[in-house]
Amino acid sequence: MADMVFKYSTMNGGKTLNILQTAHSYNENNFKTILIKSITDTKGNDSITSRTGLSKKVDILLEENESLLTEKNYKIYYTAKIILVDEVELLNKEQIKELWMIAHLINIPVLCYGLKSNFKGEIFSEGISEAFAIADIIEEIGSSSICHCGKKATFNARKEKNEFTDVGPTIIIDDGTKEEYEYVPLCSDCYLKYVKIKSPEAQKLAKLVEKIK
Repeated sequence: MADMVFKYSTMNGGKTLNILQTAHSYNENNFKTILIKSITDTKGNDSITSRTGLSKKVDILLEENESLLTEKNYKIYYTAKIILVDEVELLNKEQIKELWMIAHLINIPVLCYGLKSNFKGEIFSEGISEAFAIADIIEEIGSSSICHCGKKATFNARKEKNEFTDVGPTIIIDDGTKEEYEYVPLCSDCYLKYVKIKSPEAQKLAKLVEKIK
């Protein structure tokens, strides 16, 4: 049977470009490719769109609690050579389970692309927790996402009105309409310096360092 693969990176790490390139490669060989994303992802509306300008319309725009195991959706993907899912962090736990079952019971490879953590430095969602738990293969995409200090980015920080924050709703889609918000990939050191330095843990450690100088 086929596998479900979970591929992750930080923001600007090449996930969308990777998924579009994979779809193009399969289509060039006349293989049926199914693209899926959550309706919560309003960027590009019913298409998957990269920052480079590449875009492709999805085959299934999944509602928040919509099942993939309906006759309507099954008729779309059952003859596919591969299923590609973008922004999988926006899917719920049950939808992730369904993708895994499709891979193993229908023998269609499923490649899921998403973010590991949110701007608070926590696992992004129950969907991502489930993906880590049951995916047959977990891969970090060879990321081109670099922190402004030059190190590899491992965190997805959020700015609100040009100030770093770890407070607020988990999901605010960067679709170009919310100009007061900006997502910034940071390395661990810079994430601690700019986002978490005022946390109780950081303050406690700072007091210990000062005390034992």
